[in-house]
Amino acid sequence: MPSTGVIQKDLRVQRAEWALGNELAAEVDRQNEVIKDQIVVEYVNRLERTIAGGSELPGCFVVKVLRDPEPNAYSLPGGFIYLTTGLIHLVENEGQLAAALAHETAHVTSRHMTRIDGQLRFGRYLALFGGPAGYAFRRFFGPFITLKLVRNEEFEADRLGLQYQVVSGYDPLEFCNLLQTVFSEEIQESFFDRLYDSHPLTISRIRRLQKAIGALRQPQTTYISSTSEFAQMKIHFETLKWHQERE
Repeated sequence: MPSTGVIQKDLRVQRAEWALGNELAAEVDRQNEVIKDQIVVEYVNRLERTIAGGSELPGCFVVKVLRDPEPNAYSLPGGFIYLTTGLIHLVENEGQLAAALAHETAHVTSRHMTRIDGQLRFGRYLALFGGPAGYAFRRFFGPFITLKLVRNEEFEADRLGLQYQVVSGYDPLEFCNLLQTVFSEEIQESFFDRLYDSHPLTISRIRRLQKAIGALRQPQTTYISSTSEFAQMKIHFETLKWHQERE
């Protein structure tokens, strides 16, 4: 059992993360159109509670939907998760939507945004005391290192998100299906092009996921791919017009 001091430290970290995330979320809300449709918003938040509750994750997660035709999802420290209307339009079942939420939940629980910020600050500290050589290293190799860190965090979010997906009862194969659906038009890039990518290649992510699924998936277990609740939400969603409009 963790000591009182450890618990208090964890609570302070969670509060600091939430305060930062709340500040950033307020800015995101100001710069984007947040969808207020009650049926859609309540549904995605119930789904997130299933993922967080089934995995016994700490923190209070809030899911918002942005009007954006591009399929995307991202998270902020403290438990603020955003889905785009383009993503909801694209997913084929509840398992795929759960995978997107599980991936973003893993970013939050792993504190990826603040961890990367801390690593970059440490790199700036080394460069400061490394003289001209340290400055040159940061100037020319810093962007590559930053993107490499981000790609590694994506792999970790896939791995943890897959665990959350399984524990919550959803078919882990839908995690791979989500990536194939969202990134179906991804083109092959050269090695030097990939140095500038913030996300690893989809094929690399899928291969790692398939290997992990082999260890996690229980053949005798009946996993959820979709539900009638998802079907009803999707029918309602498709009657709305804003998700199809492009600026």
